[in-house]
Amino acid sequence: MSVATAQIGTTNWHLAGIRTSSGTECDHCGRILKNLYDVIDTTNGRKMTVGRGCCKKVTGWSLAASEAARLLRAAQAAARQAQVWLEFTAAFPEDAQMLEHDIRTWRPAHPGQCNIPATVKNDIAREATPRSWWKGRMQEYRRTRRP
Repeated sequence: MSVATAQIGTTNWHLAGIRTSSGTECDHCGRILKNLYDVIDTTNGRKMTVGRGCCKKVTGWSLAASEAARLLRAAQAAARQAQVWLEFTAAFPEDAQMLEHDIRTWRPAHPGQCNIPATVKNDIAREATPRSWWKGRMQEYRRTRRP
């Protein structure tokens, strides 16, 4: 499984990890770092370990520790949701295909109504619907599905 990364701003750089260490040198300036950012340039695959200051110099974006942590958590959650959706698709290929079709063709019954098929998919991917309920959830969806 690949490492979840988060795009840094609108650049080609992605944040792959945040670490603390003693004695690790910055790949940009050579300074000894305590807080490390692992970054990857997606255009050429170049990987670097830098500090916060050099992160701005290398990527062009300032990245506070809290923002970096938030970006990584969001990327990890998205990767996990994609993995759960793949598991659902493998277990119930026809249901997954039906949901994807319904998401694309959804038309609300009234203004402001949410995209129900997208909500079902999101519930499955976020594991709000446990695996043991997947089959029952899809039976319920098929019963209430709009043509």
